[in-house]
Amino acid sequence: MVNSDDQRQQCRRRTEKTPRPGRWERSPRPLNMNHYANKKSAAESLLDVALLMANASQLKAVLDQGPDFTFYAALITLISISLILQVAVGVLLIFIGETGGRERSQTPASLHAEKYAPEYI
Repeated sequence: MVNSDDQRQQCRRRTEKTPRPGRWERSPRPLNMNHYANKKSAAESLLDVALLMANASQLKAVLDQGPDFTFYAALITLISISLILQVAVGVLLIFIGETGGRERSQTPASLHAEKYAPEYI
């Protein structure tokens, strides 16, 4: 009989849960800024990819309309420029990111990219 009482108590201890704060209650731990920055960077990257895909889709739609479309040449030119600039900024950011973790070389190309990258973006 003692054995079954001990088993019941152990079972109750396992099933009892510690109280947790509600979903919208403030947690006692501080905000992790690094986690926030990573989430923000990921969201911005997804938005950049979405903009690139939207521009590619618009270019395809204009090309499907054909040269009889009213502003065919202007739209092709502007959308192409937008796509080229987006790809160039992506390559530039990859280039800067690659040199950011180690000692940066003082070549003119790397200095130019680092100095003017914010203006290109």
